Amino acid sequence: MRIASLSPAVTEILFALGAQEQIVCTDQFSNFPEAAKDIPHLRDHQNIISEDLAAFAPELVFTSTVIQEKLAASLRAANFSCVHFDTRTMHSLYESIRHIGLLLSCEPEAESLLLSMRQQLNDVQRKAALLPSRLNVYIEEWHDPPMVSGNWVPDIVHIAGGKQFPITVGELSREVTLEEVREFDPDLIVISWCGAGLLADSELLTGRDGWEELRAVEEGNVKVIDDSLLNRPGPRLVEGARRLYSWLFEMQH
Repeated sequence: MRIASLSPAVTEILFALGAQEQIVCTDQFSNFPEAAKDIPHLRDHQNIISEDLAAFAPELVFTSTVIQEKLAASLRAANFSCVHFDTRTMHSLYESIRHIGLLLSCEPEAESLLLSMRQQLNDVQRKAALLPSRLNVYIEEWHDPPMVSGNWVPDIVHIAGGKQFPITVGELSREVTLEEVREFDPDLIVISWCGAGLLADSELLTGRDGWEELRAVEEGNVKVIDDSLLNRPGPRLVEGARRLYSWLFEMQH
C-alpha cells in the first residue's frame, strides 16, 4: 500500500511496525528515525496542497492531532482516503496503533509494539513510586503566549513520578498566566516548545517579567527537552517519561 504519512508521530509508528517501505511521502516534520529524512517531504504541516500530495498517488493518507483536523477534512473532500487520529490520551494513542496495525494487516507487530511500550512505561512508573515525593512539574508547550502541555503529557508526568500543573488528561494545551504558575509553584519547569527540539532558548522563559522570581527558576531547575519526546504521540513517549523521571530523581538524591 502506498502511504502518505503527514504526521511525525504516525511516521514513527510506521517505522516501529516495520512498514516504512510503504511510505511514499511525509510531512516536513517527520525526521525520526534518521531514515525518515530520506523520504520525500511535503511542506506546510497544516495546509498541504492536495495537488502536491496527488503526485505521490497515495492509497492511504494519515494525519493526526487537533491541528490537522481541517487538513484531514480538506483531503477527504479532495477524494483522498484519509485516516485522522484525534489522539489526546495514552489510551487513544494505543488505539491508534491498533488501528494502523489493522489497516496494514500487521496486527501482531502492533500488539508487540504496544506490549513493549507498556512494559517500559510500567518500569518507569515502578521506579518513580520509590521517589521520596511527587514534585510539581510545569511543562510548557509554547512560549508566546505561554501554554502548558496538555493532552497525554499529564499521563507521562504522572508515570515519571511528578505532579503535573493543573490540567486534565486529554485537555488540549492551553494558555496560562504567571499568576497560575506562581500559585502552582513548580519544583521543575520543562521547556518542550513545539518544533524547537533542543534549540529552545530558555532565556525566553526565565527572562519574562516576573518569571525570574519563580522558585524553579531561582534554583536553576529549568530544563529543555527535545519536544518530539513529549509532543509526538508515538513510541518515543517512553523516552520522554524516562527523561522526566531522571530529572526528578536527580533533584531528590
